[in-house]
Amino acid sequence: MMMSLRVAPRATKQSPRAGGDCFTRSRSFATLAPHCVCCSAGVTKAKDMESNSVNKKDILQGVFTRSASSYERIRYFPIFGQWLVETAQIPEGSKVLDVACGRGAVLFPAAQRVGPSGHVIGVDLAEGMARETNMEIQRRGLTQAEARQMDAEHLAFPDSSFDFVLCGFSLQFFPHLERALSEFRRVLKPSGHVAVTTWASDDESWNWFDDLRNIYGAVVKLGSQSLDKPEELQRWFSQAGFVDIQISTKELDMVYLDEEEWWNVEWSISGRAGLEKLSAEALECFKEESFAKVQSQHEADGFHYKLSAFCTTAKNV
Repeated sequence: MMMSLRVAPRATKQSPRAGGDCFTRSRSFATLAPHCVCCSAGVTKAKDMESNSVNKKDILQGVFTRSASSYERIRYFPIFGQWLVETAQIPEGSKVLDVACGRGAVLFPAAQRVGPSGHVIGVDLAEGMARETNMEIQRRGLTQAEARQMDAEHLAFPDSSFDFVLCGFSLQFFPHLERALSEFRRVLKPSGHVAVTTWASDDESWNWFDDLRNIYGAVVKLGSQSLDKPEELQRWFSQAGFVDIQISTKELDMVYLDEEEWWNVEWSISGRAGLEKLSAEALECFKEESFAKVQSQHEADGFHYKLSAFCTTAKNV
């Protein structure tokens, strides 16, 4: 299934990365001099930290708390969140746990499905995400939903608490995925269901962005496992003890009409951790290079980014 999403341009705040040109370079990535002290230090520090799961969690918590206010402007998350909830086939009155709830892309459609007789609890490692989502819950006047700060690998709920456990695009970040899936099963009722989304293959036409990040040293590895193949998902859920495992695919043609809208996405997701390692001057150079490449990919209706995702559903025994 392929969908097309157009994102209307909007004014955005000036990035805190503004500054002068700290590189002697041409437009060719090969001639960029990646010897900025701030970039080298950032890469060294990231390599030291990535081996420690506690530090990974600290970085993720900080990044997503700082991006909580802009995260809700990412237009594709609500589309995939609605798909996840529809695929899970949640009945009215269900008790639902949304793990790594972010700004509610899954939580809000789930709350609509369960209705006033059900209940949805969203948990997120980032306190800022939980706080912002609770504010939105109150703004909407929902009595059947709430959000809490919590670690997915240590869920503070009794056994057999929920009919459904949902998780949107976050399994790759859990340092101990087997522990998280074990927790999912523990808090699920017998014959309860789990439904998760994970990213599939990347759009190769945007591979230049990873190349540019590597050149600038704007990389911090926060993912702990790759889940971009159905057989990997099948293996993880089977080993965790789930049965009736089903995997479906959804494709979305994201069309950005404005470079700043695209940049807001990159500044709001996990990759922000690497960008924050750069000095203001280096970050301005990086943004300038990025915008030039984005502009070179402009089509008649905007900038296309093809997204592909899996939705895995399974049953507790």
